[in-house]
Amino acid sequence: MNHIGLHPTPEMYRAKLEIDCQCARCGSSMDFEECHFCEDGLSGHECGEDTCCCLQPEPNVLCDMCDGEGKWARCLSSPEYCEDNPLPGREHIPRGKIEWFTFKRKDE
Repeated sequence: MNHIGLHPTPEMYRAKLEIDCQCARCGSSMDFEECHFCEDGLSGHECGEDTCCCLQPEPNVLCDMCDGEGKWARCLSSPEYCEDNPLPGREHIPRGKIEWFTFKRKDE
């Protein structure tokens, strides 16, 4: 079972299956890097009024750098390798898109 997207699908969490990911373009391993522009995906406070009346405002605005994820995935291959070596049929997939896949556990 494979899926290209930000997260695995709910079906991928079935018992007795492991989930892993790779770069959907070149098949290289992925690393997840913390977003340095926000905290847990939130980058600011907006209470919906012209003047904020909150004494200790909590961030409630999604970070536009990581789309509220708090991290982003990056392909561990060089940009040149990834661009020059797409998997067959994946030439249209941009570098850094995540492909999630499942496999059976070895201990089962």
